[in-house]
Amino acid sequence: MNFLVLRDGGTFYRFKIHDLVHDLAVFVAKEECLLVNSHIQNIPENIRHLSFAEYSCLGNSFISKSAAVRTIMFPNGAEGGSVQSLLNTCVSKFKLLRVLDLSDSTSKTLPRSTGKLKHLRYFSIQNNRNIKRLPNSICKLQNLQFLNVSGWEELEALPKGLRKLISLRCLEITTKQPVLPYSEITNLISLAHLSILSSHNMESIFVGVKLPALKTLSVDDCHSLKSLPLDVKNFPELETLVVDNCVNLDLDQWKDHHEEQSPMLKLKVVGFWNLPQLPALPQWLQETANSLQTLNILDCDNLEMLPEWLSTLTNLKSLVISDCPKLISLPDNIHHLTALERLRIADCPELCRKCQPHVGEFWSKISHIKYVFIEEPEKLEEEEDE
Repeated sequence: MNFLVLRDGGTFYRFKIHDLVHDLAVFVAKEECLLVNSHIQNIPENIRHLSFAEYSCLGNSFISKSAAVRTIMFPNGAEGGSVQSLLNTCVSKFKLLRVLDLSDSTSKTLPRSTGKLKHLRYFSIQNNRNIKRLPNSICKLQNLQFLNVSGWEELEALPKGLRKLISLRCLEITTKQPVLPYSEITNLISLAHLSILSSHNMESIFVGVKLPALKTLSVDDCHSLKSLPLDVKNFPELETLVVDNCVNLDLDQWKDHHEEQSPMLKLKVVGFWNLPQLPALPQWLQETANSLQTLNILDCDNLEMLPEWLSTLTNLKSLVISDCPKLISLPDNIHHLTALERLRIADCPELCRKCQPHVGEFWSKISHIKYVFIEEPEKLEEEEDE
């Protein structure tokens, strides 16, 4: 799914962190790249970026002339037993390695030698289903900017010493821990983007925690999560918040009880996705009136109404509403949203009918908006016939 449809939490989040890896992408594009398969025996001297079709291609491909390799990727996943061999090779031969992507690896362990890749900027080993522990030596990677250990179903705890990753700007994690190691994470002074996924034992996140540089927060598929206290005092730079598939989260329990009078957040982008427990938008969202530019509401089966105070979001430029079947009306004063440039309504049968261009009873309320997409009547009829 693409960003405009806003279906997939991961896709949205990767769009937001694009600036983190842009310089690496440009770097790769300007230099020689090679897809290594079974027909390639040696790696030419001018090659800097390698993508392996399969692990069996490792063989004798690594020769001394390839010592300047900067990027290694395995787009088809990494087989368990070969990861140890690969990382040992990286440490011994590729002293200048910047990017290492072992996504979908089946490895059961990571060697301590991983911590010797001192020039590494980007390290992803997401969607590993076997590893229970990360070596603490990974925290020696002081130039690391992007670390993705999300989708790890068996990861019992994050490594000790995270605070040493002084250059880390983006962190994506999954863990069985009921509480994050806040004393470590709060020392990540450069951390701008944080994604917490499928961490089913967590009931609360960020109580009394301060992350002064955090700009983007994504919380996805955390089924036990009940509260998410955030305020501008502890999150002064937070601009983007996405909450996806957190079925027990009470969004009205927003701030820490001791921070009732704290100033409002400066959120620019908010996404509420797959939240069947949400009957109405949380009241605190009104506090973002001076900053909020994008609001996306998707797959909220029990959302019944949009509040009249929605019209106070005077800087709102984009509003997306999709898969909210109980939502049948718009606020009477929605025409007061004069900054609204883009409106999309889909998979809300009754609301879509009422918003049809020129003929729907609500069309006069939204006709001033520059870009309007309303699901076509033909699509609605097809859904009824199924």
